[in-house]
Amino acid sequence: MGSSEQLIRAVQVATRALVSTGTLDQLMSAVLSTCVEAVGAEGGTIYVHDGARNTLRFQHVIPAEIAGKLPSLDIPDDFGAAGQAFQSASTVLKEFPPKTPDQANDFERATGVIVRSMAAAPLVMEGSTPVGVVQLINKKGGPFTDEDRAVLETIAAVSTMGYLNAQLTEEASRASTLLGMGKVSHDIGNLAASLHATIGYAEPAIDSLCELIDPDDDEVNIYVDIIRDMTGDLHKSIDRIVGYSRLISDLSAGRPVRPQWVQGPLGPIIENSAAYLATEGRRNHVELTTEIDETAPPCRHDELFIFRIVQNLVGNSIKAVRETIPDAWIDDPANEEAMYGKVRVTYTCKDGEHRIAVHDSGPGMTPEIARRILSGTARSMWDKGSGSGWGTKIVLELANAHEGKLDIESEIGKGSSFVVTFPHIELEPEAGDRS
Repeated sequence: MGSSEQLIRAVQVATRALVSTGTLDQLMSAVLSTCVEAVGAEGGTIYVHDGARNTLRFQHVIPAEIAGKLPSLDIPDDFGAAGQAFQSASTVLKEFPPKTPDQANDFERATGVIVRSMAAAPLVMEGSTPVGVVQLINKKGGPFTDEDRAVLETIAAVSTMGYLNAQLTEEASRASTLLGMGKVSHDIGNLAASLHATIGYAEPAIDSLCELIDPDDDEVNIYVDIIRDMTGDLHKSIDRIVGYSRLISDLSAGRPVRPQWVQGPLGPIIENSAAYLATEGRRNHVELTTEIDETAPPCRHDELFIFRIVQNLVGNSIKAVRETIPDAWIDDPANEEAMYGKVRVTYTCKDGEHRIAVHDSGPGMTPEIARRILSGTARSMWDKGSGSGWGTKIVLELANAHEGKLDIESEIGKGSSFVVTFPHIELEPEAGDRS
């Protein structure tokens, strides 16, 4: 195939891929696949630039099965051929002499892939700053050529335009979603506050009614106690609704979250939060269990934030496990009580660190998906339980409010563990109830 024909075909393939691609993540995957195919490479990696950290942030790799073997994912934006291509905004072609096993670098030892040749092309349009880099290895049948350079630069220019357009589209969609969420959360907060007031009016009536009841009538007094307990539970539930609507309002407006610090044990909050989703678990044939360290010391925390962290993670894990269960098993009345998957919530405190973990028997995920989740850019992966991805973003914010972090431990086919850790901090008496 001549260079002109190769260029035309590359543009056609790239344009088709970009037009049919939805999210930024899908776009990056399509760009990498297009580049690998267009120049006949054996594989490659694509990065997006993170200006805040001066890094090239890993997105995808081909072949996908080596993702878990990579010695590192993100790299400094001036490191190696990819860094050189990014800094110079020009394509870099390299050839390497044959190596003995003891001369292999970290990448080659970890993946078992010996690099013979390399091409790194910046994702850039003329006169602009690169948005990322495509790095390809081992052209089939010889070294990368100047024709390959022209092909890669053409694809890169088209892809960069597609990337910037997709980025603007996602930002516009996100802004619209946030605006809508803010309005809805405000309305919910107002309705909940009104409900709070209504229950407040009912309590004096209950007290007056109790004065008319024979104090020795045990049966009637049992029902009175039940009503009082129900009223108390309603107050707590409404408080959570009001607090959560305020939290969503803050996040949607870009304001910092406002924790309401208290000193106390976390175990009961975690146990209660998980219990709220036990019915959801059973409905999806997922067994939900908890293991709580009752000896963990009381610490400074926001009750609503801890409650939401557990709820969001458990809810996501139930969706993940549900993805592995055939619909036929769920729909069969004979299997009504059967459990086909597990979600386990654990809480411990050791060496001054509190650890909340949610383990599931779901399908697991690749390292790149885990990274996108932790970066707050991933949407729901599950066909049977769709979502916006906001649940995990909220967990990241709430963990950060406790000076903590979220980590993901996962392996394809073996489930996932979402782990929130934060330091043990005592509430100072003079700090007040709100920070």
